[in-house]
Amino acid sequence: MGNCLYLAINHAYYRYVMKDARFDDFVDRVRSECDIVSVISDYVPLKKKGRNYWGCCPFHHEKTPSFSVTPEKGFFYCFGCQTGGNVFNFLMKIENISFFEAVKKLAARLNIPLPEREKSPAEIARERELASLYLANEYASEFFHACLTKTNMGRVAREYLASRGISDDIIRNFKLGFAPPAWDKLVQALTRRGLSEELLLKAGLVLTRPRGDGIYDRFRNRVMFPIRDARGRVVGFGGRVLDDSSPKYLNSPDTLLFNKRHLLYGLDAAIRSIKESGQVIVVEGYMDVITAHRFGFTNVVASLGTAFTPEQAGLLERCSVSQVLFAYDSDAAGQSATFRALATVRERGFNVKVVSIPEGKDPDEFLRRHGPEAFARVVAQAMPFVDYQLQQALESIDYSTLEGKVAVVSKILPVLASVGNAVEVNGHIARLAQKLNIDESAIRTEYAKYIHQYKKDKIVNKGNNINSHHNFVKFAKGPEAATVAAERQLIRLMCDDGAVIPYVQVQLAVEDFSDSARQEIVRRIFMVNDAGEKLEPAALAMGLSETANAELSHIMLIDEQCADVTKVVDDCLKTIRLARLKALYEQHRLKADELERMGDSRFQEELAESKRINDEIKKLLQC
Repeated sequence: MGNCLYLAINHAYYRYVMKDARFDDFVDRVRSECDIVSVISDYVPLKKKGRNYWGCCPFHHEKTPSFSVTPEKGFFYCFGCQTGGNVFNFLMKIENISFFEAVKKLAARLNIPLPEREKSPAEIARERELASLYLANEYASEFFHACLTKTNMGRVAREYLASRGISDDIIRNFKLGFAPPAWDKLVQALTRRGLSEELLLKAGLVLTRPRGDGIYDRFRNRVMFPIRDARGRVVGFGGRVLDDSSPKYLNSPDTLLFNKRHLLYGLDAAIRSIKESGQVIVVEGYMDVITAHRFGFTNVVASLGTAFTPEQAGLLERCSVSQVLFAYDSDAAGQSATFRALATVRERGFNVKVVSIPEGKDPDEFLRRHGPEAFARVVAQAMPFVDYQLQQALESIDYSTLEGKVAVVSKILPVLASVGNAVEVNGHIARLAQKLNIDESAIRTEYAKYIHQYKKDKIVNKGNNINSHHNFVKFAKGPEAATVAAERQLIRLMCDDGAVIPYVQVQLAVEDFSDSARQEIVRRIFMVNDAGEKLEPAALAMGLSETANAELSHIMLIDEQCADVTKVVDDCLKTIRLARLKALYEQHRLKADELERMGDSRFQEELAESKRINDEIKKLLQC
């Protein structure tokens, strides 16, 4: 779930399942008795240096060890990919399992019995239903695979796959299959194995006859692609026709297990490669994935022919992906899908690039025609988001005329507005001006006008009054390194010495911290202190989101000795308060400018407030 409260949600859910404090006690016991170095050593060779252990990170490719484990505090952290957490987080990531499964795995390792409780009839029925659906899909997959590989019915499908370069090994690895042309072959096969017609309907494998007298196979005379979740369980199918009938591709309907928005084809086969490289290539179709894997590109997944969704982006976040490359088809539909996908993924903070397949080909056809070396070169030449948008605008618009130049600039302004780095924006404007053979200042003027209107529209669209103090863009330019260091140091000191917490609590609010992850950590620290409980960092991590967990892991690996804790705390407090006041001053000053330009007399109130804050800054600097 990336930035969502993944660990906290899992924890809360299973705490609810146990309905008492037994689960919390059980998790605490597993965590406290577990040797994090021993567990991680099963996956990563570690060497002790000082008080910590170091190795090469298993979540991204690296040659120089930047992955550290601190046994005293029970945390791991990678300084390369910023992944961190406790022993449960590590197992969840490395094994691609849920929080509860990680707890169970460690409990079994330690021979700690799992607490049980009596489940309600509804819960038992739900578990049985899900298990039955997984079983039905697995049986169907076995049936389709057998039809392809062991019967005369599958001969035409085998010939088709062979013509696409798909070997027996690939067929076996992806468990490809064939749905016979008859109306009820699957129905007969699965009912003979004891599965009910009602279950087959719920699994989306069959349809009810129009007259209501029985059921018939949904998939007929199609090459079958089992669709698996990240854990390798069959949740649905995609089927491709062997003739010119329509639809060319047919997917399972939405079921309790299957929803295209929440799945990526091939993720189960690609997940290890993705985690090791930190890079994923997203394509459109099943054959694109299969052919890519056949040629050694094992970090490729497909978005199942649908627009790339936030849920699919969330799946990639769990895989510790840093770079996402889109290699959609080069036709008009593929280009349109690429634009939509770029917008979805960039919001998640990924480094996004676009692979432009030459000659209007899809990855499958390009690989089969030109081979892996040519495809590797195309991938290496993937274009950053803005560069790609610029190229598309220049290729789609005739900019030899004045109208064309205006059209290109108008199309690019929204793209430039989405770039957060001023240096990068300036570079793009300079290149665009040179390409269009116009003056840079003209583009900069239009850009400034667009940004001004964009900000006004944003305020209106949010329904916020311009005078609302909640409309502040906190730390708009990002906190400075000194502020970040002070916040981390202060959190570390509170974790090491509980006596520091009430002193900090009196002088700082949670919102005074510049980063949402550190705000979450501090909020939890204050809550623990208010409850009169002893603060244990490893236990504190249990209720944090994945992002906050990684940040806490980073903080706990700070190894600085403080000769005078009181002075260090005061220095940190001063640095944080100054940063917060400077941000507030800038926000009120900008608001005053905006109000004055709009002819609103309230700008005087904002000027007075900014002066008051500036006076407070001067006093703090004199201390």
